Amino acid sequence: MTLIFLGVSYIVLLLIILKMPKRLSLPEVYITFLVVSFHTLFADLLFADILDLYDLMKQNGPQFSDLAIQITLPVLFGILYLNFMPNEKEKFIPYFIFWVAFSTVYEQISRYFGYVEYKGWKIWFSVLFYIYACAFMRWHYRFIRNGINKE
Repeated sequence: MTLIFLGVSYIVLLLIILKMPKRLSLPEVYITFLVVSFHTLFADLLFADILDLYDLMKQNGPQFSDLAIQITLPVLFGILYLNFMPNEKEKFIPYFIFWVAFSTVYEQISRYFGYVEYKGWKIWFSVLFYIYACAFMRWHYRFIRNGINKE
C-alpha cells in the first residue's frame, strides 16, 4: 500500500507540474530543489534518526529508498507551492493556511498508508514545522527572485 500511495502521489504531482502555467524560472526551480532537499534531509535526520520521533517506510535508520523519496517528493510540493504563491499579503494568508493544513492532512494520509510511523512525534509538531516551512519558502522565493533579477 505504501508504494502505491507514493506512486500515485508522484503521478498526480508530476501531471500537475507538467500541465500548470510555469511562473518559476529554471534557476529558481534548481535552487528550490537544492534548498527543499537540504531542509527535508536535515529535518528527517534530526527528528527521525537522531531523536527517533518517527520512521519512514517502517525502517529504522536511513535507507536508499528514503533518500530517493526525501530528495524528490517534497521538492515537487515545494515547486507547486512557489509556482502558485500570491505576492499580495491579503491573498497569501489564506494560501499559507491552506498549505499548512494540506501538508498536515497529507502527512496523516501518509501515516494511514504506512509511509510515516510516529514514535513520539505529535501532529502539532507537524503543524509548527509546516508553518516554518511555508514561511521559509516565501522568504526563499523572494530571496532568489531578487538575487536572480539583480544579475
